[in-house]
Amino acid sequence: MTRVMTPAVGNELACRGPTTAKGEARRLRLLEIALDAFLEHGYAAASMQSIMRLAGGSAATAYRLFGNKEGLFAAVLEHELEDLHARFFPAALMTEPPGHALMVIAEALLAYSVQPRSVAVYRLLMTASYKLPAIPGHLREQVRAQIYQPLEDYLRAACARGESSAPSISSGRGARSSASLRGMPARTR
Repeated sequence: MTRVMTPAVGNELACRGPTTAKGEARRLRLLEIALDAFLEHGYAAASMQSIMRLAGGSAATAYRLFGNKEGLFAAVLEHELEDLHARFFPAALMTEPPGHALMVIAEALLAYSVQPRSVAVYRLLMTASYKLPAIPGHLREQVRAQIYQPLEDYLRAACARGESSAPSISSGRGARSSASLRGMPARTR
């Protein structure tokens, strides 16, 4: 697989990703170790070399996979969002009636948001954002893709199945609700 780190995080280089299951497992382990290092030391104090020392690999591998520390940080955040997506939107839940599914999703979101590790990740993001001004925009796009879009898709499917009805999310009151869900005023969209 070839991963292209997004220009939004300051790395326009195409980064060669793992091509084997073993390589992907190593990459995922590296992301977990990197998150632990960022949480323990902060973004500024954690270095690619120290993270790779803990992971048992070479810094050259990390640079090949992620381009730079900012690319690694973005990948760590993306990995966290992928985990959230899997937790909030399990395939079996997506065909359940809205009353049940939305309650399960809300409970999962609440449970995640009050975990000490989740709070620590949020604090890390807030403290690192001033040094990495492109990260919030990049993260916003990832949240839209991993959280908002699946929820919107679920609601559309529930409406199509006749299990729910809602104002169009592209006009009127629905647009305001959708925009406020995304954290921005409707008039700015």
